[in-house]
Amino acid sequence: MVNIRIGVITSAYPEFEDDPHGIFVHRLMREVAKDGHEVQVLAPHTGGKSKYEMDGVQVEKFHYFYPKRFEKLAGRSGMIDNVKEGWLIKFQVLTFLFFNVVYSMMRLRDVDVVHVHWAIPNGLGAYFLKKVFKIPYICTVYGEEVYLAGLYRMKFALRGLINGSSKPIAISKATLEKCVDIGLKREEFEIIPFGVDTDFFRHIEVPKDANVFQILSVGYLIERKGHEYLIKAVKEILKDRDDVRLKIVGSGPLEEKLKKLITDLDLEDYVEILKNVSDEELLVLYNSSDVFVLPSIVDSQGNTEGLGVVLLEAMACGLPVMGSNVGGILDIINDRKTGMLIQEKDVNMIASMILELIDDEPLRSKISVSCSIIAKQFSWKIISKSYIQIYLS
Repeated sequence: MVNIRIGVITSAYPEFEDDPHGIFVHRLMREVAKDGHEVQVLAPHTGGKSKYEMDGVQVEKFHYFYPKRFEKLAGRSGMIDNVKEGWLIKFQVLTFLFFNVVYSMMRLRDVDVVHVHWAIPNGLGAYFLKKVFKIPYICTVYGEEVYLAGLYRMKFALRGLINGSSKPIAISKATLEKCVDIGLKREEFEIIPFGVDTDFFRHIEVPKDANVFQILSVGYLIERKGHEYLIKAVKEILKDRDDVRLKIVGSGPLEEKLKKLITDLDLEDYVEILKNVSDEELLVLYNSSDVFVLPSIVDSQGNTEGLGVVLLEAMACGLPVMGSNVGGILDIINDRKTGMLIQEKDVNMIASMILELIDDEPLRSKISVSCSIIAKQFSWKIISKSYIQIYLS
């Protein structure tokens, strides 16, 4: 088999093993590197190391604004949320694009193919590499860049960057429909979803409190994750029974607002927000819980869930899952077969479905078995082979 050099341009990439920032990009590239290919990642600086190697992947983080201490655009809440924080961060979009091109031309001019994650804002460097050095590139589209293109009237730029690629890839059917809506050709795309590390995320025997029905949710504390509706649903559930507990794993700009909501609803004894935990701790949390809920919504800016990788992690652990009927979640959950679908923002529906799962143990068991089977189809080992075939072609 031919081994090739792959350059990766992304706006999110982890700095250490349990860092959740762009972890799914790393897990894909780690599998590609395991297959014998050379992987070199270029990503914006987020406050840590500038150059490092992780699991066989070479990573370089570039600075995009000076003085460096004012760099805020690529922070861990994501560019979509960070760019709302003031004119200085909005200006950094321009400096980011400039340095993205400069570092791409300097660092990736010797690779065989470039893989762009989020064409806006990361595709411009790949576009210049193709024009100057004849290096082909592929684009993985997550949906957020389509939203950004519409918000800032840059649909023409997104179309140009994606059409300039050798192969555009959408992570879900919902993401593909967003691309078609802005004038991109459906037949040009391939759908390749996120993956899950099924060697790590798996069922393990851990102690469980038989007197508590444990609900778990994982994700950045931002509007489109919809955590407030799950918290309010717990308040409704407690009208019928008091053995329910909710743990939310994550951090983000809405942390204080959600904590205030918990206090205002007198839920301090029932709802807990945990900061980002290690993968080992997360594995235990998945396996010690009774149901996983991802209550995502279409947020006030029109953005929503591209796929929902935490759903796949929970499913791989054999945990029954529940998710909103928005975005790419519909690619994962087949209602009442591989999970439960809920209406976004519907507090009463979330509460009633959780109560149904509490009372219907056979339904929980059936969904749990289906989740374990489905998760294997999303293994990173399988997903990476699809990408490798595209690189080679």
